[in-house]
Amino acid sequence: MRRFTSDELGMARIKGPFSKYLNWRETAILLALVKSVSPRVMIEFGCNEGVTAKRLLENLPTLEKYIGIDTPTKPTLVCQRTETPVNAGCYAADDPRFFYLESRTQVLRIKDLEPCDAVFIDGDHSMAAVLHEALMAKHHLRSPGIMVFHDFGNPAVQVTDALKQLQDEGWPIDCVENSWLAFMRC
Repeated sequence: MRRFTSDELGMARIKGPFSKYLNWRETAILLALVKSVSPRVMIEFGCNEGVTAKRLLENLPTLEKYIGIDTPTKPTLVCQRTETPVNAGCYAADDPRFFYLESRTQVLRIKDLEPCDAVFIDGDHSMAAVLHEALMAKHHLRSPGIMVFHDFGNPAVQVTDALKQLQDEGWPIDCVENSWLAFMRC
C-alpha cells in the first residue's frame, strides 16, 4: 500500500462547519481526491446528516448529482450504534443536486444505483458492509474514477481488515498518512 501525504494531494482550506465524524483536514483531503477526477456524479454510502455532502457540493462545481445513502436502522457494529442520523441528508437537502436514498446498503442491488465518477464509503463499518459497498461502487465507477474509504486504521471498526482483503484480491488501494482515509483510483 502506497502512503500519500496530504500535501501531495493538493489539499486546500475550505470553510465549515464539518461533520463530527470527518474533521476539516479529512474533508479537505477528500475534496482533493474527488476533485482529481472532475466528477459529475458522486455516491456517498453513509451520508449521515449530509454535512460532508454539503461541503463537497459547495466546492465541486463539476458535480451534477450527489447521491447520499443512509439508513435509520442501527449499524451492525455496537461502536457505531450512536451514529444513526436523526435527519439524514438534512444539511445538503436544499441543494437540487443532492438526492437522498434511504436504504441499508447490504440490501442494495446493482440496479438500485447508477454510473458515477466518485464514491465515498463511510457508512456501516462492518466487514460485510464495507466489502458489499466496495463491490457495488466498483461496478458503478466510470474511468477515471475514485473510491475513497473512511476509518482505515481505526481499530474500533472493520474497515482496515476489509481493505486488506480487497488488496489481497488485487485492488490497488492507497492511504493518506496521518488520516483515516484510503482510496483507489479506477
